[in-house]
Amino acid sequence: MKKILIIIIFFLGIGITYGQLNNIKENCKSEFDLNSIRYIYTFVDSMPEFPGGIDSLNEFIKTNFKWPKDDGLDFNGSVNITVVVETNGSLSNKKISRGIYEPADNEALKLINKMPRWKPGKCNGISVPVKLIIPIKFVIY
Repeated sequence: MKKILIIIIFFLGIGITYGQLNNIKENCKSEFDLNSIRYIYTFVDSMPEFPGGIDSLNEFIKTNFKWPKDDGLDFNGSVNITVVVETNGSLSNKKISRGIYEPADNEALKLINKMPRWKPGKCNGISVPVKLIIPIKFVIY
């Protein structure tokens, strides 16, 4: 009876250990980027953050946002910009992943280019490059 109990405890211990290791791997998700020939993470334990948090990001956008000059055309929508927050917090690989109107797309990209370094994302306590989508909303009130 003791042998059976010890074997059960042994397999239970292995299952718990394996489950914990497996959870660590699943907390961080990455994909291989052929352009930069490296792994870029799409989800990490600690996601990248604008300095000062979301309120500071909203304030930065409000302060630096410029409505595009056009010929009186009214439009609404979100321009989605894909960026990679590098291990040093700089933004790279800035691309418009969903645009709404070329002047608006260009203004959104200019806004992203003005951003300071972010707090980098971390996987298991190590800074890693993380891909994000930043939406810039154009709304007429």
